Amino acid sequence: MSLSSSVSAPRWPAAPVFLVGIALFVGGELTHGLDDLSTALILSAVPLSLLAAWTIASRNASRWWPRLAAALDRHDEAVETIEPARLGAWIMLASALGLFIELMLIRWHSSMFQLFALYKNVSLLAAFLGLGLGYARGSMRPLMTPLVMPAIALQFLVLYGLSQTTLHDHLRNPVLEQSAMGFARVHSFGAVLIAYGFLLLVFTLTVVTCLPLGQLAARLMRRELPLVAYSANLLGSLAGILAFTLLGYLWSPPAVWILVAALGLGVVLARGASAWTVAPTIASVAAVAWMLAMPLSVDLSYVYSPYQVLAIETRRDQPVQILANHSYFQHIVDLSAAAQTSDPKKKIAAAYYELPYVVRPDPADVLVVGSGTGNDVAAALRRNARHVDAVEIDPVILDVGRRLHPEDPYNDPRVSPVVEDARSFVRRTDHRYDLVVYGLLDSHAQLSGMTSVRLDSFVYTVEAFREARARLKPGGLLVMTFCLVNWEQGRKMYDMLTQAFDGLEPVVFETGYDFGTSFVIGEGMMLPTGIPLKNITATVKAISAPVAVSTDDWPFLYMARRTYPLTYVVVIALLLLVSVVMIRELLPAGTSRFEPVAFFLGAGFMLVETKSITELGLTLGNTWQVISVVIAGILTMAYLANRIILRRGRMPDPIAYGLLAASLLLGLAISGEVLSGMPPVLSRIVMVAVLTLPMFFSGFAFSSEVAREGDVSSALSSNLFGAMVGGFLEYNSMYFGFRSLYVFALVLYAMAFVFSTRRA
Repeated sequence: MSLSSSVSAPRWPAAPVFLVGIALFVGGELTHGLDDLSTALILSAVPLSLLAAWTIASRNASRWWPRLAAALDRHDEAVETIEPARLGAWIMLASALGLFIELMLIRWHSSMFQLFALYKNVSLLAAFLGLGLGYARGSMRPLMTPLVMPAIALQFLVLYGLSQTTLHDHLRNPVLEQSAMGFARVHSFGAVLIAYGFLLLVFTLTVVTCLPLGQLAARLMRRELPLVAYSANLLGSLAGILAFTLLGYLWSPPAVWILVAALGLGVVLARGASAWTVAPTIASVAAVAWMLAMPLSVDLSYVYSPYQVLAIETRRDQPVQILANHSYFQHIVDLSAAAQTSDPKKKIAAAYYELPYVVRPDPADVLVVGSGTGNDVAAALRRNARHVDAVEIDPVILDVGRRLHPEDPYNDPRVSPVVEDARSFVRRTDHRYDLVVYGLLDSHAQLSGMTSVRLDSFVYTVEAFREARARLKPGGLLVMTFCLVNWEQGRKMYDMLTQAFDGLEPVVFETGYDFGTSFVIGEGMMLPTGIPLKNITATVKAISAPVAVSTDDWPFLYMARRTYPLTYVVVIALLLLVSVVMIRELLPAGTSRFEPVAFFLGAGFMLVETKSITELGLTLGNTWQVISVVIAGILTMAYLANRIILRRGRMPDPIAYGLLAASLLLGLAISGEVLSGMPPVLSRIVMVAVLTLPMFFSGFAFSSEVAREGDVSSALSSNLFGAMVGGFLEYNSMYFGFRSLYVFALVLYAMAFVFSTRRA
């Protein structure tokens, strides 16, 4: 009798964490909503339903578990019979599925709740823990691959169900040190419980979903030579990332993501297929497809851009409204002369959009960064601008403006629409402008799942404003409008512009539209009288609270000052505690060896990868294409290093770690300011080389460790656990800046070297 079929009922190792998450969430709702008990019960319905389903399944496990266990055994045995000659292809498939589904879950979380759009690391680190646990359980039976799609469907259904409640209004930003657009800070103990319980629920579900994927890859890799298996693992990971990138390029909706994942899993499940292994996958895909096919509203249409989910709301006699990750983004407004005549209320919006052309009349050349759906561009055309460069990073937003804006600004021959990162465009263009206009450029998404930096962070730094100033003609003006989350942020913007313009101070206006505050600055600026906007310069200048300006090294626009994120420490401690509980429950003694060298290499690599993604995005442009290429390049570096070790043998530790340390020190010494005197193309080449060399030499160290130990699954599981810890350490950049990540990485790599030499 097989191991799994002899068990009368399954263990539920994630149950304690799962139950704690439900208890926190429900308790928070009841505490937070005592004045509205019915709302609290409605919001708690989904997690309570999960609890009920879990209880019923546990009590009746003796009826259904033996049949499922026997089917899992057959699937396990079928995977074990894969021909040795085909192991490489199967390892690639399993690894590709792991990375593809990891990215899909991260994207789904952020698409459903803005909390994850701003704090993606929770989803990413949960995936790391799940995959790491799976690699460590590679030798354990049975393989749980048939349960992956039901687990994915559960996540889709749970988050979709919660998104249809008023939970969006009840979630609060749990990080006191950092403000967030669209989020109020926690103001009650109940709100804290809701946020933490919600994070724990999603964290647990993600770990459970990813664990079987790591287990499948590890089971296959154990049958191949370690370095050969690792090469196939890297190639598969690269394929998974490229596949998801392609779907992003095609603006594919979640139904397509699910279908691609199901097709890949179907190839695996075809081995030893039975009704008990195939039927759950088919039923899960059908349930998610049915859910996604149900229209939420006849007035809403959803489009998944490469960055975020956009909802286009069209109502009769109302301007088109755009929501980004379920939060308000922009109205498409008709402010033509005829529209203003028919509706005098529109004069307020027109006064805001046309402010730049009042302070600088009849401009010949205008640059609009963050042009959105075209409201700012239309204002420039109404005010007789002769040429407008309109830069928008999200192609879907630009497409919506082309199709739906009543003034049709993007199809005007005077306008040159550009789909690009604003900072990158300002750097590479050689044009000069009478006006540089920032059109309420605020993002509801992060630069990447690998970092806590927002997509718009590097647009609002002192260095970025200096570059924009360099693009002004003599007498030109910069006009920046932002939706301030507090007055301290207003003072921060004021100080940043003052520094960028060498002491010249901006004039600040309260626009009265979309909560925008406009900052106008430029040499020789003379404001005409009678502007129909409130001048609040004195109010902003009088703010005495100390603020820290944002820089390229510390680009945290939503932090008023450099404060160590103690609230993050609480969240991290909670997640680490949860991780320890799950590791103890899911890894019985003797299951897998802990490899300290691989652990410290993983932690250091995560920090270096974060810094590389951040700075390479800054160097080459923070677009989704660049970030995807950077991540693919990092995997390629690791693959090349592994192939060299495979062909030439282990590299001595002093050489591998010496080269790694030298490359990190070089990265600390060289910055954008050091390279500013070089030609732009050469400086980019040098910066790319400097930022990618540590990845290459880190690959040498890890592949050498795999070659020495000969157990790739234990090395990868420890490496992923280390990467999770490195992800937690990345939050230190919120106080020390991004250059500090290299210092932390040097310490971690030094620990890896010490353990490596001890073992040798």
